[in-house]
Amino acid sequence: HYALWNAGIHHRDVSPANLMYYRRDDTNRTVVGVLNDYDLASLANGKSPLGNERTGTIPFMAIDLLEPDGQDGKVKHLYRHDMESFIWVFVWIC
Repeated sequence: HYALWNAGIHHRDVSPANLMYYRRDDTNRTVVGVLNDYDLASLANGKSPLGNERTGTIPFMAIDLLEPDGQDGKVKHLYRHDMESFIWVFVWIC
């Protein structure tokens, strides 16, 4: 996620449905996670970035984006918003 964000690809819909994992077949039983479903992602350097459009799965969206200013498109989607979504997903899973 971090590498793609730095490359200008912003996922903007972190939710349990968009996370997959598998266990590597080795003695360490390593778990590898994958964030998928980039259909709502935006390109930061595109001619018309979609950074202010509200996308995402509501129960896992950052609070800033759910408040009135966020719903009106006055809050730019930041990296920390996706990180907050990861936290909500981890709370939901646990």
